[in-house]
Amino acid sequence: MSSVVAFIHQLKLEVIRLAVAFPSGSACQRSLFGLLCLLPAFLANVGNASASEADQKLRSVAFWYADAPPVSELSQFDWVVLEPGHVQAADIALLRGQGSLPFAYLSVGEFSGDAAALAGASLQSGASPVRNEAWDSQVMPLSSKAWRDHLLQRAHEFRAAGYAGLFLDTLDSFQLLPANQREAERLALRDFLAELKRREPELKLFFNRGFEVLPELPGVAAAVAVESIHAGWDPENKAYRPVSDTDREWLEGHLKPLRDQNIPLVAIDYLPPERRDDARQLAARLRSEGFIPYVTVPNLDQLGISSIEVQPRRIAMIYDPREGDMYLNAGHMYLAGLLEYLGYRVDYWTPDQLPERPLSGLYAGVVTWMTSGSPVEARAFNQWLVARADEHVPIAFFGGLPIENDSVLRRFGLRRTSTPLSGKAEIAEHDKALLGSFEAPLVMRTRDVPPLTTLPGGPKALLALQDDQKRLFTPAVLGDWGGLVLSPYVIEEGPDQRRWIVDPFAFLQQALRLPPIPSLDATTENGRRIATVHLDGDGFVSRAETPGSPYSGELVLNEFIKPYPFLTSVSVIEGEIGPRGMYPYLADELEPVARKIFAEKKVEVATHTFSHPFFWQPEKAAKREGFNPEYGFMMAIPGYKKLDFTREIVGSTAYINQRLTTPAKPVKMVFWSGDAMPDEATVKLAYDAGLSNVNGGTTALTNAHPSMTGLSPLLRPTSGGLHYYAPIINENVYTNLWRGPYYGFRGVMETFALTDKPRRLRGLNLYYHFYSGTKQASIRVMHEIYRAMQAEQPISLWMSDYVTRMHGIHQGSLARQEDGSWQIRALDGLRTVRLDPRLGWPDLTRSSGIAGVRDLPQGRYVHLAGDMAVLALRDSRDPRPALEEANLPLLDWHYLDDHRVRFSFQGNMPLTFAVRAQGTCAVEIAGKQYAGTRESDLWRFKLPMERVLDAQLFCR
Repeated sequence: MSSVVAFIHQLKLEVIRLAVAFPSGSACQRSLFGLLCLLPAFLANVGNASASEADQKLRSVAFWYADAPPVSELSQFDWVVLEPGHVQAADIALLRGQGSLPFAYLSVGEFSGDAAALAGASLQSGASPVRNEAWDSQVMPLSSKAWRDHLLQRAHEFRAAGYAGLFLDTLDSFQLLPANQREAERLALRDFLAELKRREPELKLFFNRGFEVLPELPGVAAAVAVESIHAGWDPENKAYRPVSDTDREWLEGHLKPLRDQNIPLVAIDYLPPERRDDARQLAARLRSEGFIPYVTVPNLDQLGISSIEVQPRRIAMIYDPREGDMYLNAGHMYLAGLLEYLGYRVDYWTPDQLPERPLSGLYAGVVTWMTSGSPVEARAFNQWLVARADEHVPIAFFGGLPIENDSVLRRFGLRRTSTPLSGKAEIAEHDKALLGSFEAPLVMRTRDVPPLTTLPGGPKALLALQDDQKRLFTPAVLGDWGGLVLSPYVIEEGPDQRRWIVDPFAFLQQALRLPPIPSLDATTENGRRIATVHLDGDGFVSRAETPGSPYSGELVLNEFIKPYPFLTSVSVIEGEIGPRGMYPYLADELEPVARKIFAEKKVEVATHTFSHPFFWQPEKAAKREGFNPEYGFMMAIPGYKKLDFTREIVGSTAYINQRLTTPAKPVKMVFWSGDAMPDEATVKLAYDAGLSNVNGGTTALTNAHPSMTGLSPLLRPTSGGLHYYAPIINENVYTNLWRGPYYGFRGVMETFALTDKPRRLRGLNLYYHFYSGTKQASIRVMHEIYRAMQAEQPISLWMSDYVTRMHGIHQGSLARQEDGSWQIRALDGLRTVRLDPRLGWPDLTRSSGIAGVRDLPQGRYVHLAGDMAVLALRDSRDPRPALEEANLPLLDWHYLDDHRVRFSFQGNMPLTFAVRAQGTCAVEIAGKQYAGTRESDLWRFKLPMERVLDAQLFCR
């Protein structure tokens, strides 16, 4: 482990210890990204960590000069060079937190921009009259004090922003000046670089060439980059070109002295995005020649290949805004949750928002679900699709085909038929494995079959219909570019439910050519199914139909929260229980009940807003056809006539913090109310208030409606931040909107079962309202549900902690190392990857940050000890002692040798865990030994403490 990574690892453990010791930390420390608060304090330590050691261990470098840098994927690389104008403070913090060193691009010899930009920066007096027309920039002499001061100031700003170093470009631009000025400017460049190193000793200086001055600057360059060793780019002709032997020999003459000084040499070569296989071979060749490679495209806006290669796990989902908002799109509702299960993140774009840069290396594929034909800007959209196909990024079309151009259809091996299908037809070809065997059978449907057929040599038909004129219609195909499955052969629409006709898992995997990868998994942790319990505040004021008629808030506390061993996230509605709400005369009775609930050790605090908005985008909701706000737009609180979302979120949070809880246990989350669909500004409002969020989604599979079409995704990206859905919907849906039957929530146990087998798609996510504590039938069912959950022996998490697991699904990244092992980064709170058995077993000797594995019918679940790990694989189970399962979150698991492990757990219940090991095992904590009990190959331990730090496991 490098000094930088080791320091960060120790820092994280110290943060955990401080959080335990000082639970009443600031709002910043409590936030989802609380590590940001510590950034200024530890960046200097990271920067000062043994530079020579870090340089010796430098193995990978990446460059990204475009906007929207994929920071979690870039964190896979040791060094990352970025354009500072495209980077946020949180991006730098994430990179540093993952042990990746960010470098700020700094042009030393040129200023990018015209005369007006020069004047705006007050640099016109320091500019030369020479322009570099190829890059639209002004050559800047280093003899100019104004320019030197500008560069030194920028370097200071970059260091203060958290950058670890500077990538110094245009070091040879003085060669563009008149010949009689070049030597003086060369000396000025040399002296400036020496001064920069003296002024900013903590910044690593990464040179782009600089051969003219490097011999006179010993110890100044942390690394040197050179371009075009074997594959280059001709900017004048806009063409890729092979590098001649003469050019390469000239470069090698300048590089030999640097090799002799052991200065790391980075080779940046250029290949078109469609030559990804060639790029892999070129990167391997450059490594063998002693370079740290980076093979990419000239604009440096593609995720290239270094000594590691990022495994693409993003899917671009394109939807048509003419058909409604993204969250109403079928691709989001029906496919996103399945893609999350397969281990992928979904990014959503409209046809007018498509990035022009290459997708290969970052995106595993493109999916469309568009049913309105070609988009408005059809030409640009078609060109974009063809470009993706040309660079071998697979495309899957669902529902409708948004292409009408004949030449584009030919590119995909398709053509439109002259007339639509009519009259009688028969099935000419049918792939029974992909169509008709998943949920709904394949039934002949001729209405609305798209007039589409394949060309000779085109894609393979999964379904072909032949009419009485022997014409073939192919609504489902697989080709080398991807595949399509079009209505009416995607989903069977019934009167009260939907069923998949196509097997969406298999089709996505085949159309997008998705390889088996370690799938990031938010259903399981430490081998146990995750259980969350969270309550919306509705019905707190209602009376329970039990002896004494207690408020439902009190009954829920005494009947459900206290007796059962589950951490519970509880929200209240200020307008229901507070003195400024609907029942001010009851506040003196209701508020003490809320205080008792929030004082419970197992409870964390959330707000369910002030007035319980029923529509978070009321203007948009009012425009819906047949809109009928049965309960209005919010609760009818006297004097509160218009929704104020600041009052709803910030105001209710302040009320709860001031009157119902203590500074040691403040509000952590907002549980969205009503339709639970806030816009991006409202989501941002919550984050700005230091609150994470949950609710929304409609997952409710039952025996009566078991279709995977009912599986919602886990999250919805917005420009204001991520909106997290409730993993399983609440009892309101199961009880016919609380009209009865009141025992209807029993169906959630069916959901638990259906989302566990054959695939574990969800944890045990119990989401209900206080009004479930009012009816005799609902109270009985709640006990049944709790007992069923308890019988599964899950790992219990607060919802605020589970949100970090869902965030890991979105943010996490994978990369392959040279030896084939998997490098895992940026997981936030997520601690599990699921292995396809074809991938094998964790090799605990060669892995790091891996604690063990539990092999279940639903998958092979690998336990991670932190948010970054290296997973090496082997053909059989590793015999070293390995964690099998545990009931508390794991903080650390470090092999001291083949028989000893140092470990740490932290939770809110006494620790129980099992270790798979040969021989006899025992645990030692602070000098005291604890014996386990043996069950076959497992050793089980029950410890009386909730926090175990730096314990040791011995297995002999």
